[in-house]
Amino acid sequence: MDTSEFGAFGSGGICLVIAVWIILGSRKAEKQGKLAKKHKDEHTAYWMMVFGMFAAGAGQAFSAPGKVGDALTHTFASQNAAFGNVGAGAVAALLTIVLFGTKPVPMKDSVLGATLPSIYTAAGGIWALPITIATSTLKGLVGA
Repeated sequence: MDTSEFGAFGSGGICLVIAVWIILGSRKAEKQGKLAKKHKDEHTAYWMMVFGMFAAGAGQAFSAPGKVGDALTHTFASQNAAFGNVGAGAVAALLTIVLFGTKPVPMKDSVLGATLPSIYTAAGGIWALPITIATSTLKGLVGA
């Protein structure tokens, strides 16, 4: 028996639904349906952060955001000669500023939004707290 509010989605199902919503909402206005017209580019980052939270528990098709997040964190943190000591917290802050401090662009927001949850988790501390709370709450709502 399913006890979630919306029926069972699963992590892969959530990722699939969000991906389709972002694709349909990002198309040109004349190609959008009535529901897709309600999508705003400035919401893409938030939707993709939810996507990134669930991607960690989804199948192989949705494993890329975590891998990209790990690679970005490693890339910045291993550049001691160029930048000095750069920790995962600095990478999280930097990419958060880039995501929310620039004009909304669906492609940029999709990539950064989906990878930030894994970067926040790698950073730990205060960065991981909202992701942990949001993930556990959302998973309870959708049965993922």
